[in-house]
Amino acid sequence: MTSDISKNYAQALYQVAEANKKVELVFSELRLIDQVFSMDSKIKEFFETPVISPDQKKHIIQLSLEKKVSNELFNTIILLSENNRLSYFSEIVMAYQELTDDANGVCRGRVRSAASLGAEQRKKIEDKVTQATGKKVILTFEEEPSLLGGTIAQVGGWTFDDSLESHLKRMSETLKRRSH
Repeated sequence: MTSDISKNYAQALYQVAEANKKVELVFSELRLIDQVFSMDSKIKEFFETPVISPDQKKHIIQLSLEKKVSNELFNTIILLSENNRLSYFSEIVMAYQELTDDANGVCRGRVRSAASLGAEQRKKIEDKVTQATGKKVILTFEEEPSLLGGTIAQVGGWTFDDSLESHLKRMSETLKRRSH
């Protein structure tokens, strides 16, 4: 879930990147920097701590990133630093990805299954979800042993529940209705 603050920064960055035809470049830079933040907790702590002044953070950002990333992203990171909002960086990356996906007619989702799914099964699920949503779908697949069987796909606001548990519940409800 992303905050309104993150969405606003992402929207502003996206608009600038789009105007300069750098949407994909900025997105790849965002992901790379986010990866560095998540891999090294000391870097993240440095930029998120209120003890270090925005000027000190800005100086380090200038030394580390100036001329090494696009101007669009560099200026955004400087702005985040000046406004003490670097703690929102990961959320901004997620919000930017949503904007990029929307512009490209893509939606992302997650499929949980009781057992590992083969390539053919994954393709069938992607095709069904693509057909239902009308968008290109990018899915991540996870095993969830607590499921009795079947799959549950969550994409955007959609949930496609083809689990054994949901089939048993529907069968039970049907039998109850017929017995009354």
